[in-house]
Amino acid sequence: MALEPIIVWNAPEHIYKDKGPDWYWIVGIITLALAAVAIIFDSVITAIFIVVAVSALVIHASRPSKHVPHQINDRGIMVDEVFYPFTSLESFWLPHDIDPPRLLIKSRKIFSPYIVIYIDEIDPEDVRQVLLRYIAETEHHESLIKHLLERLGF
Repeated sequence: MALEPIIVWNAPEHIYKDKGPDWYWIVGIITLALAAVAIIFDSVITAIFIVVAVSALVIHASRPSKHVPHQINDRGIMVDEVFYPFTSLESFWLPHDIDPPRLLIKSRKIFSPYIVIYIDEIDPEDVRQVLLRYIAETEHHESLIKHLLERLGF
């Protein structure tokens, strides 16, 4: 049974910032310094983990964001091919002071408690009115680590 969407829009997966060669040099030097410190403290596995984790972050950060379809229907929220049923969502918040506009959703899942969805094509108030029918509105804030990573260009 196909679900009729209530609201449909396209938005980027993540915020992309152009990075110059200096950004890559700085990230590489910091990564190697952290790995060297881990090796000095006889933690080779930690050093390998640091290099692999930062490499994955750099690859993710260097690829431009693609616009994906989003929709809200009477059963949940669909982001590209991922469906978040309202039964797995606890609450939402639409911060008014962040640009671009975004929807913060608190999930009941342990490993992905917060979902950030960009809503730059449509009126946030329309999204708010629809979501109020299904889940509670509670003030949420993005994590400090997410803010830090965005500022650093990840």
